[in-house]
Amino acid sequence: MIISEVMKTTVMTGRPHEDAADVLTKMNREKIRHLPVVNEEERLIGIISDRDLASASKNTLDEIMITDVHTAFPGDFVEEAAWTMMENKIHCLPVVDGEDKIIGIITDTDLLKTLVTLTGADRPSSRIEIEVDDKPGMLAEVTEAVRVSGLNIRSLFILPGKEQSMRIVMRVQTMNPHPLLELFSQKNWEILWPKESEWNI
Repeated sequence: MIISEVMKTTVMTGRPHEDAADVLTKMNREKIRHLPVVNEEERLIGIISDRDLASASKNTLDEIMITDVHTAFPGDFVEEAAWTMMENKIHCLPVVDGEDKIIGIITDTDLLKTLVTLTGADRPSSRIEIEVDDKPGMLAEVTEAVRVSGLNIRSLFILPGKEQSMRIVMRVQTMNPHPLLELFSQKNWEILWPKESEWNI
């Protein structure tokens, strides 16, 4: 998934000589926390947060704004944006074109919504987590078991497991995963979730 699919395209911006108190009032009214600052050519020159404005002792945006702004491009991957935000401890990335003109913004809230969508947690499904041998063809064997059970996979992630193993986290399109869990158990795959006490094989 790329940023253009999840970013907000309606972006309120500020001008460098705008009054800080007036801008804070606008941000509170629009319920936004971050405001890109642009020049007369609409190019990004800074960014400011509602927290910056609330604690500011100066009057105009150019006196308060951060000028070293981390940005993203619309074709960047969402996970790269998440990594940039995490590494730099920031809560948003203005999205710019090749001329540094604002075309969108992505926030930590947008990333959380994307995570929910990618994992399938926003649709009726059951979460299953298993640990299997990390060997060629293993993933195909797991997905074939799901197919044989007549179920559809909503999402699937692979994580490092113990030595020479991998953890597969999936959501399947059913509210009754017990038959699939029984099949996994017959294949001697370790079921990490749900716990055995909760599905009563």
